[in-house]
Amino acid sequence: MLKGEKRNIHSVRKFYTVSAATLATLVSLGFINASAQADDQPTNQSTATTEVASQTSQNQINSQAQSNSSTVATSAATDTSSITSAAPAVTATTQSKVAVNTSTPVASSADTIDISAYQKNMSVETFQNYKNMGVQNVVVKLTESTGWTNGYAQSQINNAKTAGMNVSAYHFVRFTNVSEAQAEANHFATVARQLGLGNDTLMIADVESVPQTRYAGIVNNLNIFWNTLSSLGYTNHAVYTGLSYDQQYNVSSTVGKARTWVAMYFYDYSVNQARINYKRSLGYGAWQYTDRFNGAVDGTIDFGLFRNYSHGITRAANLDNMSINASSNTLNVSGWFADNSNQGKSNRYVILLDQDNGGCEVARQQVSAVSRQDVTNAYPTIYGTGDSGFNANFQLTGALAQAIGAGHRIQAIIRYTSSNDGNSDYNDNYFDGVSFTQNSAYLDKFELTNNGISVAGWHAANQSISRPYDYVILYDQTTKREIARQQVTATSRADVQNAYQNVYQSGKSGFSANFGMTSALRTAIANGDAIQVITRYTDDAAGNGNAVDVWFDSKTFNQDPAYVDSFTLNNGVITVTGWHAADQSVVAPNQWIILIDAQTGKEVARVKATTVSRPDVANAYPTIANAGNSGFTANFKIANFSALQSALVQGHSFNVVARYSDDAQSGEGYRVDDWLMLNRKFSTGNGYQNLDSFTRNGNVVRATGWYADDRSAGAKTKYIILYDATANREIARQVVTNGVSRPDVARAYPSVYGANNSGFDVSFDGNTNQALANALRNNHQLQIIARYSDSQNGEGNYIQYWFGARNL
Repeated sequence: MLKGEKRNIHSVRKFYTVSAATLATLVSLGFINASAQADDQPTNQSTATTEVASQTSQNQINSQAQSNSSTVATSAATDTSSITSAAPAVTATTQSKVAVNTSTPVASSADTIDISAYQKNMSVETFQNYKNMGVQNVVVKLTESTGWTNGYAQSQINNAKTAGMNVSAYHFVRFTNVSEAQAEANHFATVARQLGLGNDTLMIADVESVPQTRYAGIVNNLNIFWNTLSSLGYTNHAVYTGLSYDQQYNVSSTVGKARTWVAMYFYDYSVNQARINYKRSLGYGAWQYTDRFNGAVDGTIDFGLFRNYSHGITRAANLDNMSINASSNTLNVSGWFADNSNQGKSNRYVILLDQDNGGCEVARQQVSAVSRQDVTNAYPTIYGTGDSGFNANFQLTGALAQAIGAGHRIQAIIRYTSSNDGNSDYNDNYFDGVSFTQNSAYLDKFELTNNGISVAGWHAANQSISRPYDYVILYDQTTKREIARQQVTATSRADVQNAYQNVYQSGKSGFSANFGMTSALRTAIANGDAIQVITRYTDDAAGNGNAVDVWFDSKTFNQDPAYVDSFTLNNGVITVTGWHAADQSVVAPNQWIILIDAQTGKEVARVKATTVSRPDVANAYPTIANAGNSGFTANFKIANFSALQSALVQGHSFNVVARYSDDAQSGEGYRVDDWLMLNRKFSTGNGYQNLDSFTRNGNVVRATGWYADDRSAGAKTKYIILYDATANREIARQVVTNGVSRPDVARAYPSVYGANNSGFDVSFDGNTNQALANALRNNHQLQIIARYSDSQNGEGNYIQYWFGARNL
């Protein structure tokens, strides 16, 4: 596939390029050389014909490739020149490929190889040599489009199977519409059937970046291809593709990433554990990392695709549900299990084990078969799928309750057996253990009254099943001491049960407690200490022992609430409105609003606020003296605050400090602050842009387009930079004073700051710029950079976008 299969036939280097973000990660890890480029640059990649349609032509290609070294060198040189205009690949060489090496394979981490008509002379001994070094899987190309068939496929399949290897098949996709997709699937299935491949064969669609596959509807047509294959009996599917192609067209979505075989080559065509871990983390089922394994075949590392699916599927199971039912106080278990080995075993049991107590059995229940047509649809070749379902409901008592209360994992087994007691002649499927440790709570009320503190809320915990005593505790979080505790009686909470239907006794999880004004509580409030509520289930009547707690957020009762109603950016001004009610405002009457850079923790701007009447706040906080006049409006003109400009350009987020101070001039002195941790960000971190034109007229280069980014709100200047991508240096830059009006961009991106004036139209004259004249004369690739900066010269802190390099 890819390079290994179609070398000197058509360029597929796009499959081995990566996005700019991925490229940066790979370079930082040392996986690729720093001179590699991203695949988001425009290319003029050419495509010739596909693998030859006749076996005679194939023989000629193989013969020419093997004829002599000078021929190979010429072919390699030709191949190199044919792709010089394409996006630079991650690979570092363009060595030509010859026919398969039939000698003993060299050591490698590959466990899978793929072959086509290019590897025609592979004997049983050759396959055995590969198997001896760890290669278990062989993928054979059968067909391409609707008219090409691998004439050597039969011997390749037979010899690989004789050597004891797992054989899968692939088809190279060319379809561009529904009818072609159906025709190609018919061709693939017909040839597979002629070659004796059974319905359980893993059938792979090779979807590469060729002209016929670069269109938005490829996923829809690929699904038609799969449906047609399934209708012909072949239901075991997988996709082979390149990383960047899948990122663009998402063909893996048709089968899932676990059934997707992705290609990406590093510059040295080798692997190490870090590279394997990185590729595995992407979630794909297999990774083709080289086309030079043993000199001439593609090498792949299997992450589970071939291990799980290449043999055909004879066993499958799923645990659909294993959860507590709060209304019935039962543990409900349901799912399905189908296995060819279940034939003759008509009795079924669901068994529960305490996985953290030596796997001892805590419950079992004989169950009846449940119809599962969906399982049959998914696994038509496995015995018994039609009635493979099961349901069991276990009472939460005895050993099961004790295990759940201890937080142990409960493991479910579904057992098929021919014995009535379920203890002999059985076939089990073990599911992963599940811990029932959910511990949820909410504090509905936590108020200071004339008599003390009143609290109410709810606490639902699965482990309360073995803890019958319910306590509410007041804790001084500042001094780390308990203030008081009360044993409470649980109350009904139907609302909690509706929300937490899978938590034990959630319907009776409510609590309330009133703590009198004791000496300890009075001292804590007077000192402004943080007071915390703890709700507890325990097995001790005194409220100690083996407990399950929830610690709620602490609260201080020094009366200083505040709120930001709006935090907006418009026309170069940030406006903050809201309210701040504080008892201490009587000695600090001046209201200030301060902006804090959330990333650096530093102040970037402050203004004295305009006080606004707020009768709504007075109604909400009638005991705070200034609540009726607690509103504020603060306007920050961005151009007046250089630190604010820099923070905006860097895409930082902001917090607000609402302050009362006795200093009317600077807002210092005695002060009472309320930090409103809003983390408000005026940018997504992504700009929007387009290069409408990039043209040359003689020695004059002109660029038009637009670049809109919320972070430009903090910019002092906008620059358009002309960059020589071949020589890796800047040629010239121009400042765009006001920007070109682009109402079309404003309509498309109405919420992006500065979209209406995001346009640019600049020209660079090679007649007065020798560097530009030289670059044009030498046919260098030129590139436009659009930049917003907080500096007049375009440096300092800036954001920018690099448009694709091209020859003009």
